[in-house]
Amino acid sequence: MANYLDDNLNQSVFLDINYLEVLGDNTFEFCLYQLMTHTLDLDAFHKRYKNKNVGRKAYPPAILLRVIFYAYYRGITSSRAIERCCKTDLKFMALAAGKTPHFTTIADFVSSYTDEMRAVFHKVLMICCKSGLVGKEHFAIDGCKLPSDASKEWSGTHTDLQKKSDKLKASAQKIIERHLSNDSDKNSGDKGRELKTADTLIKNAAKIDEFLKNNDKRQGVGKRKKEVQSNITDNDSTKMTTSKGTIQGYNCQTVADELHQIVVATEAFGVGQDQSLLKPMIERIRESLGDDCLNDNVLLTADTGYSSEDNMKYLFDEGINAVVPDTHFRQRDPKIAGSETVAKHKAHRQKTRKDQRKGTLKFPASDFIVNKEAKTCICPNGQEMMYHGDHFEINNKRYMRFKSYLKNCRACPLQSDCMKRPLKEHGRQVSFAVEGEDNVSYLDLMRRKIDSEQGRKYYSRRMWTIEPVFGNITSNKGTNKLSLRGKAKVTCQWMMHCIVHNIEKLWRYGDIESAMR
Repeated sequence: MANYLDDNLNQSVFLDINYLEVLGDNTFEFCLYQLMTHTLDLDAFHKRYKNKNVGRKAYPPAILLRVIFYAYYRGITSSRAIERCCKTDLKFMALAAGKTPHFTTIADFVSSYTDEMRAVFHKVLMICCKSGLVGKEHFAIDGCKLPSDASKEWSGTHTDLQKKSDKLKASAQKIIERHLSNDSDKNSGDKGRELKTADTLIKNAAKIDEFLKNNDKRQGVGKRKKEVQSNITDNDSTKMTTSKGTIQGYNCQTVADELHQIVVATEAFGVGQDQSLLKPMIERIRESLGDDCLNDNVLLTADTGYSSEDNMKYLFDEGINAVVPDTHFRQRDPKIAGSETVAKHKAHRQKTRKDQRKGTLKFPASDFIVNKEAKTCICPNGQEMMYHGDHFEINNKRYMRFKSYLKNCRACPLQSDCMKRPLKEHGRQVSFAVEGEDNVSYLDLMRRKIDSEQGRKYYSRRMWTIEPVFGNITSNKGTNKLSLRGKAKVTCQWMMHCIVHNIEKLWRYGDIESAMR
């Protein structure tokens, strides 16, 4: 018979464990412990506690920060899962010093210390700067769109939400009327379920009515201040279209330094478009690194989503050395424009997206014969058009405009191909840019800059600066959702992910000992 070792679970074993030895010498856990316990000043957290003379002893903020940051490093964001790890995982037990904080304590700490977490983010950033991990030569801005703890089914304009409330009330009324008409029916089980459904519908309608009563309409950003959709569960969030479908969440704007992809500024916005977020993020950079951090020797890059006339004017007026391409940047690239891949893509796009869709003009402005010096224009049918002046402005650029005579358009055989809408009061009109150096928009200045060889080289540095940050947080750490509601709380949670990212960089590439002195 084989000779085996003892297999007896019914025995007591004494384990000699030193929590500090469990963390190791050169590990992320030890770096996190040193930062939170011996380096960072956490006085801002201590001010919240009022239990000096009465009340139960509280968990030290350093313990909670160590446990939460390590959980985020491991891709764990659930407070219940973090509590469970503090009871079963040796590394968590070591960082928690053997304590087992309740999940409600963890959840409250994550959602209640927004301002204090900003201070922690800035202090960790300063340590990274002291360690030489921030080059301050190139910053890249981009956004990561993530869903939050809000349902997109409860989104809509105030008019849409009012219609939904009326529809819910009508459905509940039908159920009640059907119940009253069948009152003699002995099938009480179905009646109970129907009445419960009607009660739920009425409560949902009352929830919508209460929201409409206490909240104003949300106005969009930019020049067109039209109403945008509100959300009952989290009105700070917004509905956004991403590569993974339409989500209800936040646009987590982040700025990274090129040297080691250290996050230098971040904030979550309930805005889907990036254009209106360039100025706020530049202000966050200056708040983090000082007003002179964006001088002539520092490069700032952003993708096409930030391109607009107002943004370009702001960058040039502020003297910021920025490279922001427009939407047609790739089409003008000589290395890409004439490639076979682009030709195949255009052919496929014409089939799938139907470029010649209804409403698209078959006679664009380029088909009109214009003499800008003589200020004359001939339409595709050979008729002379009426000159309306050269004072029209589009994106701070001056244009001259021509309008066709109404009688010529009415008798024109090309009317259906030339006009977008049926002819009524006005004939076809076209506009042409007025030539001259005094009529150059800020978008034109940025196009000249990025179309140069140096500009394309600068912009190519954006990809490896900001994308690794999102890859590490969303893919490596598995962060695919924000679990809180409200702009302040969501910003705090995303900032915590960025703090963990920076600590990880500090552990891997920084001189921790010298930075902690």
